[in-house]
Amino acid sequence: MIKLSGKYILKFLQNHYEFVQDAFNYSKPDFIIDIDILEKLIEEYNISNEPKISLSKLIDVKFCRQLPTKDFKINRSYADFLQFLFDDFTLDLPQTLKERYKTIFELFSALKTETKTSKTIILIQNIIKVIDVFLNDIHRQTQRLLSDTESLKVNADEYSDLSKRLEKAVFWIDEYIEPLNKILEKGHPESFYSALVEIQKYTNEKQYIANSFKLKREYKKLYGAVVYARAELDQNLQKLTRELRPLLDRIKSDSIILSGFYHFVENVDYPENYVVAIPSPIKKTKGSALFKEFHSEAEFFVDQFNYKTSDVYYEEQIEELEWLPDSTYFKEQLLNEDKVDDFYLWCFNALKKHTDEITLSKFFSLTNLLLEDDLIAEYKTDERKIIDLKDASIKIPKVKVYERIPK
Repeated sequence: MIKLSGKYILKFLQNHYEFVQDAFNYSKPDFIIDIDILEKLIEEYNISNEPKISLSKLIDVKFCRQLPTKDFKINRSYADFLQFLFDDFTLDLPQTLKERYKTIFELFSALKTETKTSKTIILIQNIIKVIDVFLNDIHRQTQRLLSDTESLKVNADEYSDLSKRLEKAVFWIDEYIEPLNKILEKGHPESFYSALVEIQKYTNEKQYIANSFKLKREYKKLYGAVVYARAELDQNLQKLTRELRPLLDRIKSDSIILSGFYHFVENVDYPENYVVAIPSPIKKTKGSALFKEFHSEAEFFVDQFNYKTSDVYYEEQIEELEWLPDSTYFKEQLLNEDKVDDFYLWCFNALKKHTDEITLSKFFSLTNLLLEDDLIAEYKTDERKIIDLKDASIKIPKVKVYERIPK
């Protein structure tokens, strides 16, 4: 029995990289491979490679397991890693992604009503995990759709037939692009994006008013994860709406036109196959020999070879995210001062070096340093002074701060 370790598995993948890639490709999309095909791959690989490989070794390293049907299924952990390694992802139905919204909605609802600190931290960690998994799934889906759409565009071998290209373009639009747009739609109240907006509003407040430093730290982590997720989803939404959808629509339109043109040419000697009879060019008539609809569609198709379509630019209103000070950096600056006689004034002056717009949230974010265990604060006077911020004017006391000397 082989004792598995991370190094052993990575060495196995490195030593048998070509075999693993072949097995991965043959097993797609459900990562199940016929036993005859697997044995043939092993036999061909062992002819020219050392060390040899066998079915028993594949099972020992948990690369695959045998099903009751005698077929072999690649381990899910290997499949996920190999998809990332080969940049070759399988498409999941959007309904799978939609379930992520239900999960995060349930976790967020529980978080808002939870009173126990330990349970609150677990809920926050689970929400971050769901967000990470969702982002990974969306990235995989978008990359695969872009790759497959590119194959349609360049007439790859499997899509050389016009009817297949048309069928595939319509399928992707109806089954993937439209549902994904609804899942990511900003204005839809039940979209994943809307859930992220609600979580961001909630955590933006909680990271300052939570009743312990530990909770404030956890809420800050969730806030950062949500801000990052919104930026990533914006980029993926742009790819779906500005690259994928227009390209698939064009492929669909071109395929319909070309199919009709090929049908016309193939049946030119069998006019009875036409739905509408071809007008005789010899007959004197004031009408055109071409139907207006066919003429306009054919002209549209031919024109694409005569000129390059001008680029269209869309003006997008980018949501500006408020800059918040890095507490780690400013704490280092504070400790370098040895001691500070007026802590709040020091915070104001420190922020002034980095931004002209000092808001209440930025100021209080930095003054949270007083909560650090390794700092001592002394307050001995009733003196107050006024500091004018961008969105508020506040009275502050004079507080002396210095580093706690460890025992």
